[in-house]
Amino acid sequence: MAEPAIVATGIRDWLRGRGVEASVAVSDRATVGLSQETWFIRVDTGTGEREAVLRLPTLASGPQSILTQRAALEAVAGAVPAPALLWYDDTSENPFECPFLVMERIRGQVPVGWRELDEPVRTEVAQEAVDVLASLHRTDPGAIASPRGGRAERPSDLDWYGQRLERFAPIPAVLKGALWWLGRHRPPPPEREVLTHGDYRMGNMVVDGGRIQGVLDWEMASVGDPLADLAWCFIPVFEPSMVAEPPLVERYAERTGAPVDTERLHWHRVLGYVRLAYYALSGLHAFDRGRSNDFRLAALRLQLPVHLDRLAATLAGEPIR
Repeated sequence: MAEPAIVATGIRDWLRGRGVEASVAVSDRATVGLSQETWFIRVDTGTGEREAVLRLPTLASGPQSILTQRAALEAVAGAVPAPALLWYDDTSENPFECPFLVMERIRGQVPVGWRELDEPVRTEVAQEAVDVLASLHRTDPGAIASPRGGRAERPSDLDWYGQRLERFAPIPAVLKGALWWLGRHRPPPPEREVLTHGDYRMGNMVVDGGRIQGVLDWEMASVGDPLADLAWCFIPVFEPSMVAEPPLVERYAERTGAPVDTERLHWHRVLGYVRLAYYALSGLHAFDRGRSNDFRLAALRLQLPVHLDRLAATLAGEPIR
């Protein structure tokens, strides 16, 4: 993990090497999110101070996460609300010795879940989230479609989870059953593959004045099935969303001009709970074996049974409460 002084000096020296004299100060470091280091900085190049966000890869995420996020931010610029990309370096020949990016800081609230928004704002923002998602799925993926820009492994790929869950054998019976069900009911390739966010949900959206000001965390962006994003948007990572999904699904179909296959959407919802269970098992594995001392990973021991219970209910066609 970098230190504030190293962060400030690193950005200042990198800019100086490109003929830009600037003063740089670190204001804070994000304590949420595990995929990357996120630093809030203030940069003054002589034309006024600008608030920005520096993102560095972690050992777990690797440099590809930064390359993917950079390519995604370039692709969606002007198409969907997202931070503007200010500076980036795809190489390791810089003060941080790894790829990094600096983007504008968008002011507002980042609710962890939909429940944190009161009505009628919750429903209004949910409707806007669907509209933004439809716009995203109409956006040219740009470099994300290339091997260098996009991820070879997508969070919507069943085989990806099946292979990695083998590390935790024996896995819980409901998880094993879900993998069997998903394999047996795997849908055919989608009629259209689109630019997907990969982690499109409340918790990655900046909300202010009852509107979505920006969508964050694009490191899982790829080209894939649009319904993977739609299913994940309202999946209860923590608590149920408390929004009515059927009219939102209908709204998405209207905005995209393509009917939503409800069976395919259900398949992606089941995979979503497998994904949550995998994240919990992976985090616990890292903590229990001393690869991380982050107590947020230890807390996943309490979340895992909830994810598994919701997975079983979804397989059985029961509502999530």
